Amino acid sequence: MARLDLKDLLPQATAALLGILDPASGAAQPPIRSEIFGLQRFAQHGRSLGVTHSAALASTGVNSFFPRLRSNIDMLRQAQHYIGRHAATGYDISPAAEWLLDNFHLIEAQLKEIHDGLPSSYFRRLPVLLDEPLAGLPRVYGVAWAFVAHTDSAFDEELLVQFLAAYQETRELSLAEMWALPTTLRVVLVENLRRLAERVATHKAAREVANLCADRLEACSVHALADLLVQLSERGAGVGRVFLAQLAQRLQDKNTGSDGHVGAVQDWLQRVLPEPAAQLVTQQSVDQTADNLSVSNAVGSLRAIGDADWPDIVARTSQLMQLMLGAPVFEAEHPDTRDQTLHGIERLARRSGHGEVTVAQTLLGLMQAGQTAEMAVPSYWLQGAGCRALSEALGLHEQGRIAWRKAVRWAALPAYLGLLGLLSLGLVAGLLRHPGSGGALTALLALLMLFPASEAVVAVINRLISESVRPRHLPRLAFASGIPAEHQVMVVIPCLLTDPATTRELVHRLRQHDLANPERHVQFALLTDWADADSAQAHGDAALLADACEQVRALNTGNGDDQGEPRFLLLHRERRFSESEQRWIGWERKRGKLEQLIVTLGRDAADAADAADAFLPLAELSSIAPGTRYIVTLDADTQLPPGRLRDLVGVAAHPHNQPVLSADGRSVVAGWGILQPRVVTPLPAPRDFTLYHWLFAGQCGIDPYSAASSEVYQDLFSEGTFTGKGLLHVQALHAVLTKRLPEGQVL
Repeated sequence: MARLDLKDLLPQATAALLGILDPASGAAQPPIRSEIFGLQRFAQHGRSLGVTHSAALASTGVNSFFPRLRSNIDMLRQAQHYIGRHAATGYDISPAAEWLLDNFHLIEAQLKEIHDGLPSSYFRRLPVLLDEPLAGLPRVYGVAWAFVAHTDSAFDEELLVQFLAAYQETRELSLAEMWALPTTLRVVLVENLRRLAERVATHKAAREVANLCADRLEACSVHALADLLVQLSERGAGVGRVFLAQLAQRLQDKNTGSDGHVGAVQDWLQRVLPEPAAQLVTQQSVDQTADNLSVSNAVGSLRAIGDADWPDIVARTSQLMQLMLGAPVFEAEHPDTRDQTLHGIERLARRSGHGEVTVAQTLLGLMQAGQTAEMAVPSYWLQGAGCRALSEALGLHEQGRIAWRKAVRWAALPAYLGLLGLLSLGLVAGLLRHPGSGGALTALLALLMLFPASEAVVAVINRLISESVRPRHLPRLAFASGIPAEHQVMVVIPCLLTDPATTRELVHRLRQHDLANPERHVQFALLTDWADADSAQAHGDAALLADACEQVRALNTGNGDDQGEPRFLLLHRERRFSESEQRWIGWERKRGKLEQLIVTLGRDAADAADAADAFLPLAELSSIAPGTRYIVTLDADTQLPPGRLRDLVGVAAHPHNQPVLSADGRSVVAGWGILQPRVVTPLPAPRDFTLYHWLFAGQCGIDPYSAASSEVYQDLFSEGTFTGKGLLHVQALHAVLTKRLPEGQVL
């Protein structure tokens, strides 16, 4: 007799029920659940697992877990729909089903999280397992699978750290695998939730089928029931057992005396039941309790993985990180700078064929043998002058690569200028394509149009470069505990004292900078002059200065810190007569104030007299903290976002960025004496947004400083333009600029 499908066997069944039990979906697999391990047993398992995990780099034809992931999400949606339909009609559902319904939005969101966290390009870099049962899948997938199985899907950070440490006693995990672990754990948890959801849904569906058969038992022949059992068993052995147990319960109270068909069905049940119905029901209750716990653990783990401190977990478990953290400079660096170093080690490991730990040991050996402070920094060997020596120490002979980099750097300026010239001439030629124009007139028009045309071309080319060239990130120190005393910094606002209202705004701006950057070893100062006048003293000068002093003193009083130097300063200058202006002004205006402040901070016995009378003595308000190393200068309307002062000083303090003076001490040959952060216009409200703003200032949003962009001259030519806002290294500028700028000619 031909086999009937489920629709023919259950004509009264709904489409959702038939979909859940469709044998074409394949057999429902058991949950990822095994013996629960404690710390000691987990460590033993980790070591033995590392021994058995043979792996190799992935090939283009390797299997990916992404198709299975999409299948998992589809099955979870189907199970959620079926369970939700039952819950909506008033049927009781298990706690596991309730967990799935209440947290389905979290589970569905994992698809995007996983794709963002582990794109296919990243996946191809991971070693894959060679042996079954997980052959072709990433090695870290096997690690995650074992952890989920032996914790019953519960996320325990300390247990994971111990497990990873034990695993790496016998098998080193690459840094890429360590960072893939949180995403891979999500993949395994979604796989387990799919299995649990499918198990909950199919078992519920099997009970519903048993109830349908019991309600219409007279229409169900023993042969049809046997055929139905076979098809249900194809969705998993447990599905058939649940069907039999539910049917046996429904028929146990039926009287067989007057109904031979019921008796025949009960006889058939006795033959096919693997064990007594009571034992089946008891075992199903035990399984359901275990499933409830597994589902709740898995859902909780998906949340816990997102909340965990993964940089700390990686630092505690990665052999590469543990090795590099032994270097004081690396330990003090900002996480972004550490990542640059680690990515450089990864690239060298791939090119050389050595393990990442071997590359790191070679790098640390060169750093320890270095003769200068600069050589004790990883970036010197990975990106700087020591790059060739490190490559040769690893057995890499990359003269071609090094020569290509030099050629690119050498050709950058000619290519840039040549492109500007060609496009400018092309634009002018296109605009002058008019027959009948005289030669002299055409030449004159071309000459007049060349300059505005070049301006337009420069703007377009610079914009294209900024959008396409990857920004160069300078290394920085983390300063996790704040800016230290040896990197004392002063934030100054050069300004004029013109009226009390303006002074109040300036003092308020100082307070805002302080609240946004509450560092201990920082002073905030107004660097002030009086307005230009026809004489050295003008009416109202004393009152303006007294008002400014009073407001700054009030800031210091409200600051509540009576230890050491005052936090807020007022550095004020007298007027001097300017021959070029023929008026009494603050010497050299804003540039002069900064130059005199630099001289004051970096002076020695030779120029002490020049700086002695630069600023008026205003008691504690002019008391500058000794050893001030940096000046951060801001305009009166410039914001200093929270935490940016620490970031800026962290860049300046990194040994790789320290300015190195030439032999005569009059120029900087390495490092940086001035750091200018990205300066953008304030982001407009949506109602104020215009096309003009988009063209010249970029997108709307909350924080314009949250994304880096390339700066053409910095990233292409290692040059920069200073617009008056940024960090100044006091000693470098004192050595290079003192008495170098002609008076009355430089703004």
